Amino acid sequence: MQKAELILTMLNQKSKKDVTFRFKRLYRNLFNPTFYLRAYANIYHKEGNMTPGIDNQTLDGFSTEKIKKLIEELRQERYYPKPVRRTYIPKKDGKMRPLGIPSVNDKLVQEAIRQILEAIYEPLFSNNSHGFRPNRSCQTALFQIKKKCIGCSWAVEGDIQGFFDNIDHDTLLILMKRKIDDGRFIELIRRFLKAGYMEEGKKRNTITGTPQGGIISPILANIYLTELDWYMQTRIQKVIQGKRRTANKEYVNLNKRRHRLRQKGKYEEAKQILQKMKTLPSKNNMDINFRRIHYVRYADDFLVMICGNKELAEHIRGEIADFLKTELQLELSMKKTLITNLLKSKVRFLGYEITKAKNDTYVCKGSTGVKKRSLNGQIMLLVPPDAIKAKIKPFTKNGRPIYYGHRVNLPLFEMITEYNAEIRGLYNYYSFATNVSKWMHRFKYFHYYSLIKTIARKEKTTAKKVIQKYGVDVKRKNGTGTRKVIGVKYHTKEREKILTYFNESLRRKDKPCTYDINPDVQGYPIHCELIKRLSASKCELCGKEGTPSDFEVHHIRKLKDLKKKYGKHGKEPPNWVKIMAKMNRKTLVLCKECHNKLHRGII
Repeated sequence: MQKAELILTMLNQKSKKDVTFRFKRLYRNLFNPTFYLRAYANIYHKEGNMTPGIDNQTLDGFSTEKIKKLIEELRQERYYPKPVRRTYIPKKDGKMRPLGIPSVNDKLVQEAIRQILEAIYEPLFSNNSHGFRPNRSCQTALFQIKKKCIGCSWAVEGDIQGFFDNIDHDTLLILMKRKIDDGRFIELIRRFLKAGYMEEGKKRNTITGTPQGGIISPILANIYLTELDWYMQTRIQKVIQGKRRTANKEYVNLNKRRHRLRQKGKYEEAKQILQKMKTLPSKNNMDINFRRIHYVRYADDFLVMICGNKELAEHIRGEIADFLKTELQLELSMKKTLITNLLKSKVRFLGYEITKAKNDTYVCKGSTGVKKRSLNGQIMLLVPPDAIKAKIKPFTKNGRPIYYGHRVNLPLFEMITEYNAEIRGLYNYYSFATNVSKWMHRFKYFHYYSLIKTIARKEKTTAKKVIQKYGVDVKRKNGTGTRKVIGVKYHTKEREKILTYFNESLRRKDKPCTYDINPDVQGYPIHCELIKRLSASKCELCGKEGTPSDFEVHHIRKLKDLKKKYGKHGKEPPNWVKIMAKMNRKTLVLCKECHNKLHRGII
């Protein structure tokens, strides 16, 4: 039996070579155990997998024996996905967002399906699509806007009303049948779509929408909206008009006059004319014979940038609304799909503010040595002030830093780690913005002194004494001496190290961050060590050896929870806890006998 990575590579290459090819006999790949090992390697490290579905099962106890039973059900076509357990999580606006929790087996099957669909469809997706795709992110979408939308004056902010809840099942399956000629594979996806959800003890059927919280939901959404991507690409080709904007007549006349004055030696008058020219655009921004459209999508959020007039923007918005309604049975929210003049207002997209630069005074020499206004017409990506203010709020009171109560009881190492993760995550997301340095330094000031005051609160002392006690000398970024930063020592196998508060540069980055999620040389994703341990067929507690089906994987949600449980009351931890702590892993491969004893509290 071929390994999953080889099959996926073959599917991907075939899809690249022939975009019209229809794939057959895909369902039989779900009989291949290596697909489920890959699926398990992809999902086991996520904390949500320790949240039970409606069958009260978690990923704890995973084994190759369970894979065999799952494959047998699929082989006999007796596998039916269970309804997801619905819960609600708060949104930023105070409303509640529904979230579905699938059963463990459904997660494994969905992940196997997702791998197959990704191999087939990834070469077919548009370059304008950036959501839930390998090596793409919010930043790659914003980078495309910044580089390709120079000179655009109007923006259409796309908002599809309740997209994930309103995907039409029949339309989606029809679209998939264009590439997949396998009735059993399509039927399995249909079963996932129709599985429904449990709420307040009652099962509710799903008529439209993709599985809530489902692993396959993002790629199914991309397959659905690829139709919009290709429609926009076709529409853009029809709208494009003119090679370049015509020159601004007033600017040209002033330039001719300036040259005449310089020839006559009237340099002061020519200088005055030049200053006036700097307040005018060199090109005619209202040229009706020059039109460009740029389209970028991230999941169900899209932005259309337009070089043209407002009438063209309104026309494009109307066409998109008609296409979504007639072809995809979706509704474009006309109230939320705004048309914005970039010279007068800013557009909010993917958490950034987007505007058009207007700078009549800044001049520089280009590659040809000619002076020009290099910023005019450039797209600017900005950090929204309200986003940073909202992040600062928990750490301030009356405009001053305060301690953070939820972290007072944490160990110092863990406390600094959480503060570092917070500022690093925020900076990494906004590192692409023009004004990131300004706002991140402001955030860092309140954030850092909140850390100091939290430590002071924990140890019932003053901020000054905390700095004296935990201050570590680090080099300044400009190379002029050192400064003190809060830090704590910790030990590793090699040597003693020091963890300090975030001390990295907060400068703007020119290129987006992308993450390579390709498998390693063994064919499993990055988190593949557990698969090797499971394949070794040896109990990590008693040392018993046997066949792979004799062993199961014990999972815990967080390793630090065990440390708190036994460290708080001074209890002597069991041997299995010591082994997990020594390995620094949330998993333990055990024989079935040891696993049963562990859950019964015998060992």
